[in-house]
Amino acid sequence: MDRKPIRLRQIAVATVMVTALQSWCLTVDNFSLLDQNGTSHELYGYADLKAVVLMVQGNGCPIVRNALGDIKAVRDLYATKNVMFLMINSNLQDDASAIREESQVWNIDFPILNDDGQRVGEALGITRTAEVLVIDTNEWDLVYRGPVNDRLTYERQKAKADRHYVAEALDAILNGIRPEFERVGAKGCLINFPARRQHLQDVSSVETRNVLPRGAR
Repeated sequence: MDRKPIRLRQIAVATVMVTALQSWCLTVDNFSLLDQNGTSHELYGYADLKAVVLMVQGNGCPIVRNALGDIKAVRDLYATKNVMFLMINSNLQDDASAIREESQVWNIDFPILNDDGQRVGEALGITRTAEVLVIDTNEWDLVYRGPVNDRLTYERQKAKADRHYVAEALDAILNGIRPEFERVGAKGCLINFPARRQHLQDVSSVETRNVLPRGAR
């Protein structure tokens, strides 16, 4: 299947939004964002690695805070296997100073990319915090999106996970195959994307105006 990459600088937000929502399986185009300490991170700058893991972070989200130990454990497990672990914050209410403070208070020792314009979040179809995206750097394909593992749910949490989705996805990449699970529903706090909401409202309005009364055709 021929999948065209998403061009963050060339495609309108509405078009990117539709592409992301209709098909999760993306070829991720390059982007560059600053982290909470002002360090720049360019996605394609990690081309010499095997994979990039991107966890969606949001200040104050209890599920993100609860999952920190899980994602740190995965990072430590793959510390010598050429995998980069990052976080991304696309919340409009979380500025650079607040993100930095959250990282210090909660001992988040990952670079947290500040997506203050929401361009990257829109392109990747992000909707909730605590979702993890695993990108295979061979073709820059997004091969998995979902939770770190199956330990956390809204109602309860297990003492120990039975499935380790991110680890399984990374093992698949390292073995040159696709993960068994490519998408798993993630639990997390909803992220507000005003441009996306406005686009959906505009589309709904157009569709409503185009509905003709019975017998008018």
